[in-house]
Amino acid sequence: MEKRRILWAIVFGSMLAITGCGDDASSSGGSAGSGGSGGSAGTGGTGGTGGTGGTRSPGGPTNSSCEAICGGTCLFGGIAPGVGFDQCLAACVDSGLDDDCGAEMTAYLNCLTDNDCNFAALDFLSQAEDWSNCNDPQM
Repeated sequence: MEKRRILWAIVFGSMLAITGCGDDASSSGGSAGSGGSGGSAGTGGTGGTGGTGGTRSPGGPTNSSCEAICGGTCLFGGIAPGVGFDQCLAACVDSGLDDDCGAEMTAYLNCLTDNDCNFAALDFLSQAEDWSNCNDPQM
């Protein structure tokens, strides 16, 4: 049965080739189809409810220099960030480094971290100046 189907396919294919079934150079193309209609828009969803505030953890946004120091990896002003965040934060507040310059200190410490916490590197001077100006605006 399979051989018969193959034979008929060859026969019909040959007949189409012989009769020249295909495009006629003198004929015009067909007419274009019409465009479809647009769909309707879906309805909007409802907003979710707000969550509750949490406690500050290392690595999150910082509000103070102490939060930045304790969330970082570099020793700064005698404050060691690796002793535990809460313990570090308490020691930092006691040292007098607590202020509202967390963004400036974060930039400063990020640059220090990029330089392997090497204070001798000069790549972070503008960040240090920004923090110093924020910490003591009279300078």
